Amino acid sequence: MRSSHIDPATGHPRKTAGQLLGEAASPAVNRRSFLGILSGAVFLAAAPAALTACSGTAAPQATSSGSLAETVAKLVPAYKPLELLKPDIASVNGSTPGFTSVPASLVKSVAKTPGSGGTYTAMTPAWWAVPPALPENGYYKAVNEKLGATVNFQVNDGNAYADKVQTVLASPKDVPDWMVIPAWNLPPRFGQAAAGVFQDLSQFLAGDKVNKYPNLANIPTAAWKMGCFEGGLYGLPYPGALISDALFYRADLFKQLGVEPPKSADDFRKVAKELTDESKNRWGSEDVWTGAQIMHGVVPKWKKVGGTLQNKFETDEYRAALEWTAKLFADGSVHPDAVAGNAQQAKQRFESGATLMASDGMGGWHEALARVLPTNPSFDQQPMDYFAPDGGKPTLFRAQPAAIFSFIKKADAAKVEEMLALANFMAAPFGTEEHVLINNGVEGVHFTRDAQGVPKATDKGSTEVTSTYAFLVSPPVVNSMVQYPGLVQAQSGWEARQAPNVVEDVFFGVQIQEPAKYGSLGKPFDDLAKDIIRGRKTMKDLDSELASWKSKGGDELRDFYAGFLA
Repeated sequence: MRSSHIDPATGHPRKTAGQLLGEAASPAVNRRSFLGILSGAVFLAAAPAALTACSGTAAPQATSSGSLAETVAKLVPAYKPLELLKPDIASVNGSTPGFTSVPASLVKSVAKTPGSGGTYTAMTPAWWAVPPALPENGYYKAVNEKLGATVNFQVNDGNAYADKVQTVLASPKDVPDWMVIPAWNLPPRFGQAAAGVFQDLSQFLAGDKVNKYPNLANIPTAAWKMGCFEGGLYGLPYPGALISDALFYRADLFKQLGVEPPKSADDFRKVAKELTDESKNRWGSEDVWTGAQIMHGVVPKWKKVGGTLQNKFETDEYRAALEWTAKLFADGSVHPDAVAGNAQQAKQRFESGATLMASDGMGGWHEALARVLPTNPSFDQQPMDYFAPDGGKPTLFRAQPAAIFSFIKKADAAKVEEMLALANFMAAPFGTEEHVLINNGVEGVHFTRDAQGVPKATDKGSTEVTSTYAFLVSPPVVNSMVQYPGLVQAQSGWEARQAPNVVEDVFFGVQIQEPAKYGSLGKPFDDLAKDIIRGRKTMKDLDSELASWKSKGGDELRDFYAGFLA
């Protein structure tokens, strides 16, 4: 899978601190790179077809209306942030903190062995080669030894994981002790299944009860909210970043051509046209439809206007984004292959200099550096500071705070408490011994360090160490990609600048599953947007589609969502 958007990313497509620290141009990049998108509210839009095809429209079920937010607030743990290692670039309003060097010494965050000898099965997905299982996997052995318990992983093909999840949930006796389910793989009416099969963790973690597990208390509240279903706290989260996507430009080529990055929507079109020179195989822009929506402040799904909910397709912002993108295409500034719908080669076009502006998930940034810097050391892509269409202050909607969850099967209190103690070890933050072990394995066996102290996977590490324990629960994300000169400063600095403009949409942090009969209502708008942008259809066709949407259940869907605001 994404980048982003996890995502949704999200993203948000977004990686854990250990992955950000440990990945460079190595085999591990390929098997983990999909995590860059998990942070995003729009992560499904940017995810490869192999994952979006199985994502469906399923989302966690919420059935109580009115006081849903208040109910959720009573279920989640109290947030008690840890700062075992002070970041070089501080978080601003939830932005990702940055570390410009690898810590010379590590902190031990869990004083005693957390487990008491229990044995548990855990089911996780993998979008890469499935690692060896116990007893052949030395990474599992090393981590389990430190845990003081045995976690036996059942790793399954991520591309077929949705079917696996539904098959397992259909037979409660087959449900493992610990089960990872990405948000896009949650089946219809999942909340009911969760309440019947999985442990409600609120009785162990709600409020100050979480103090028993300091690393879990370090996970932000918003991420925990996403794990609430049917009046209970069921999901242990894999937290995401604040912002999932950016409009990138080739800073190296802009400088070479004497061009400044755009500061408004009109300026974007002017710059794109100025840069376009077909004789030099250079176009100003890729298809930036995702970025255009963010620039224009298009809400992820619903907007409250004067006490009434508007679907994103009904909003003025959505219309404006469509009209602007159509003009960009009509200018002739978008690469012909992008116009033809060839998104698969978009990164290659941007990295080769055939296009100079593009929309991508934040996880795609360091992945591009890993690909390109070895052969083009001057390569420099940078994100634009977001702007409103008129060049003023933008409205950026916060990315979903978590897109992967794990669930503990109902068990006696002693077993649940042991698994939560194991989870507390797994959620150890950046700069700790536990974090390095979970994300990189054993030094000298699974990884070595480069001159900067960055972990580099050995052949054994590339084979054995994957996102298994990390999928069960992870700490808040940080940026520690010091292997790419200047990236930490640029990326964490960019996110900190955008953070004051980030707002939460009306249903942020609330899990709501639409009734199945509405599942395909929004799909026609995807193809329609492509047609309008490319001049094959007009805004009148949007009006017609909106009328059809309303008559086929759009207004009923609006009423359904309004029930959660009553």
